[in-house]
Amino acid sequence: MRQALLTGLLMAVMILSACGNNSTEPASPEAVQETVQNFYNEMSKFDEMGKSSLENFNTTFTSYSTGQATDKEFQKAVDSFQDTASELADHVNDIKIAGGLPDTIEKLLRDSVIAFKSAYQIKEKASKSAVSPDVTAEEFNEMNQQADVAMLYGISKLNEAREAAGLIETEQPVPGTVSDAGTDAKQEPGTGSAGTSSVK
Repeated sequence: MRQALLTGLLMAVMILSACGNNSTEPASPEAVQETVQNFYNEMSKFDEMGKSSLENFNTTFTSYSTGQATDKEFQKAVDSFQDTASELADHVNDIKIAGGLPDTIEKLLRDSVIAFKSAYQIKEKASKSAVSPDVTAEEFNEMNQQADVAMLYGISKLNEAREAAGLIETEQPVPGTVSDAGTDAKQEPGTGSAGTSSVK
């Protein structure tokens, strides 16, 4: 299942990132590092926004499941999570990758953007399904697995770009930022104890 999802994502990345080449004058190594670091900082900021919204969603859902939160409170948490996911997808889509980067790094950053945008769009869709009587727990979990795959792929491409720019050593992600978001992504509703009962 995950292999099929990853294959589909890879196909989309190959098609979309092929449109990104330019003939801008090559940037200096220092400028390349600054560009990649700024991109990383932006993605880390978005990741923190997503974590906060997700934590609120999970907390409210748990309370709702045990009768400690009202329908109105749960709907508010769902709406907030949807809005945040949609906003993050738009922010990622608006990120501009500077010209003059080495082709390899530029492609890695573009691949990362495509994957992160896809992940946030799927998260938004999953949050909407949490209150749908027509969505089963299996379907809900599948959407969250798709978001996990997209997020992890985006993280891997971003770290490859950081490595290629000389910002990190191989297999040395920095804890507490977007580079460890794969662990947090697996706590999405539907992958933990709270999510499986959120839908029929």
